[in-house]
Amino acid sequence: MNVTLRGLDRSDIPAWNRLLAAVESVDHTGEHYNEDDLEEEMSNPDIELGKDLVGAFDGDDLVAYFCVYPRSAGEEYHKISLDAATRPDRRGQGIGTLMATAMRDRALAAHAERHPDLPAMLILSGLSSDTAQESLLAGIGLLPERWSFVMRADLGAVPEVAPLADGLRIERYDDSRAEAMKEAHNTAFLDHPNFTPWTDTMWKQWVTDSRSFRPGLSYLVVDPEQDDRIVAYVQTNEYDAYFTATGRREAYVGKVGTLREYRGRGIASTLLGHGLHAYRDAGYDEASLDVDSENPTGALGVYRRAGFEVETRRTDYALTVEPGGLR
Repeated sequence: MNVTLRGLDRSDIPAWNRLLAAVESVDHTGEHYNEDDLEEEMSNPDIELGKDLVGAFDGDDLVAYFCVYPRSAGEEYHKISLDAATRPDRRGQGIGTLMATAMRDRALAAHAERHPDLPAMLILSGLSSDTAQESLLAGIGLLPERWSFVMRADLGAVPEVAPLADGLRIERYDDSRAEAMKEAHNTAFLDHPNFTPWTDTMWKQWVTDSRSFRPGLSYLVVDPEQDDRIVAYVQTNEYDAYFTATGRREAYVGKVGTLREYRGRGIASTLLGHGLHAYRDAGYDEASLDVDSENPTGALGVYRRAGFEVETRRTDYALTVEPGGLR
């Protein structure tokens, strides 16, 4: 194996994009990217170019990569999200093992640079059907922790929308509510396992400043008796690479939530149904979302009633390292 590792830079984006397309064509991940998406990832201010995005090269040929995405610190741990893949024609040659070890080591180094006094939690999500990945991750200490589902709805047959709870109203998102929607999301998910609140930087990177964000198809439920406080929300994205690959327009429900004290009143179902009808009327063919199997709000049932069906099952692999561990 004649492979060297180095940080990816913008000149590597075309090769990285080709590698991701090759992986999807074999693994059927359902994840499609284009060069603009990868440029946006490289512009993430929370990562350090040259260290957190790394490629394995055979000469000038990119054959594998890993990404390390340090999050803001929570009260109990510092979460670091991971991603990696080896080009299908180069699997079984030890490259994946090399990359997995280097990825774990870089994640722990990034943790030591940022929040060394907290435990580090390393998390990588992958298809549950990928047993080779599960074995590879076990070799570096990442074990299955919980599961999630990718769900999809055909917008040709969305159910009728139930009326909204008395006194509340639905509004279209506008930029003046960006901070309020972020705070509503951080509040709504406080009781979800392993949730880390979103910072202003992350919210701008992945929501309001993202090229995939569709503000005109994102909606809020507000309570007029609470000064129009946001009590529920649906935040929508569209990834043009999905249309290029499939010929179908997909509305991706990036975030949906309801404040705890407003749950049990059918608000999420009504808001989601409103969104699905808006997607259909805007010319979309389908909608998709991810849901944690341990979601404490019964979201899986809510989404099924709205017309979503489970498409794939994903596993979250995790490793928690106490301060000073694995040195």
